[in-house]
Amino acid sequence: MRFDLLDGVRGHLLFMMMLAHLAAQPGMGYLYDVHHARIIQLLDAEFLVFLSGLLVGILYALKFQSRQKLADFLGQRISKIYAYYMLSAGPFLILLLMSGAGPVRYLFGLGEVAVLQNGGAYSDILPIYIVCFALLWAGSFLLRWVPHWGLLVPSGAIYVASLYDYGGGIFGWGQRYLVFDLVAWQFLFCIAYLCGLKFREILAWINGLSVRGYWAVFVLTAAACLGQRWAFFYPPFAEVPAGVADNWPRMHLHPIHIVRTMAVVAFVTVAMTRSVRGTGWVTGVMRWYFSLPLLRYCGVWAIQMFVIHVYLIAAFANVLPALSAAEAFGAAMMAQAVFMAIPWGLHHANKSAALRRKASA
Repeated sequence: MRFDLLDGVRGHLLFMMMLAHLAAQPGMGYLYDVHHARIIQLLDAEFLVFLSGLLVGILYALKFQSRQKLADFLGQRISKIYAYYMLSAGPFLILLLMSGAGPVRYLFGLGEVAVLQNGGAYSDILPIYIVCFALLWAGSFLLRWVPHWGLLVPSGAIYVASLYDYGGGIFGWGQRYLVFDLVAWQFLFCIAYLCGLKFREILAWINGLSVRGYWAVFVLTAAACLGQRWAFFYPPFAEVPAGVADNWPRMHLHPIHIVRTMAVVAFVTVAMTRSVRGTGWVTGVMRWYFSLPLLRYCGVWAIQMFVIHVYLIAAFANVLPALSAAEAFGAAMMAQAVFMAIPWGLHHANKSAALRRKASA
């Protein structure tokens, strides 16, 4: 079951994640000037995690409608994502071998990868997905006794506990590359899952507003979406140890960061759901953009494209020290162009294969 607009949103986020990770390399920060992070001061991973939880909730409401079917789906997704996660760790393991690591060190590094602690540069979102799906899979067994919203209780308890562990996060014990607190992100995923379950009610409420009421909601959510970019007040919950990265509020999803993320989600939902006089151009532009075939193709092949992005970033980071500033810019644009061309090729290759199968049948 596919949702074209949501595939388009996912494709946009993946293209922007590629650009952000190019911009994160030494001397390449100017690439952020054409990234939405400059406008809303938020990056992509949190929205990808939210989108994933939202889609699971929508699928439950439309298709699964039973905890067993939900558990079966989650189990299949965990297996698939784990396989791609191990594949995404390839650059890390290759570089570890090239660094002269002996058998013991290499086996230790491989063990860290296997238990989601060191997937290598920029592959950490796949462990987040695995933890999110695994915890929801466990929670699906609770649905025999509790309503869906009751899952927020254990999810919230784990999240709160994670906020007191700034060193590496409850499940991020490796502290070598893995900077995300994996169990913090599952709370955002759980919130998104509940939103997906109630998507019909949310859309019906937006469409049921009077024109004046819709305008009020539109303006309020737009103000919150743009206003959150200045909300950088992240008071710590415990003493922050020396050496903790400056971006820990995002990596550990401070409650204020979750509110900031939800402010953007609320505006995009309101703006894309309904068109009235005066706001129709906003709705039209957003629906047109997120319906672009290239974005949708990328969204359909999301996990594969994420793994490809890891390899492209690893290759770029490896050659960057030998490049001049102009050469680095050209290489970055080439990497971004290749990344954006791949889903088009995948789509047409898959379409051609389907036509050949149909003809042979």
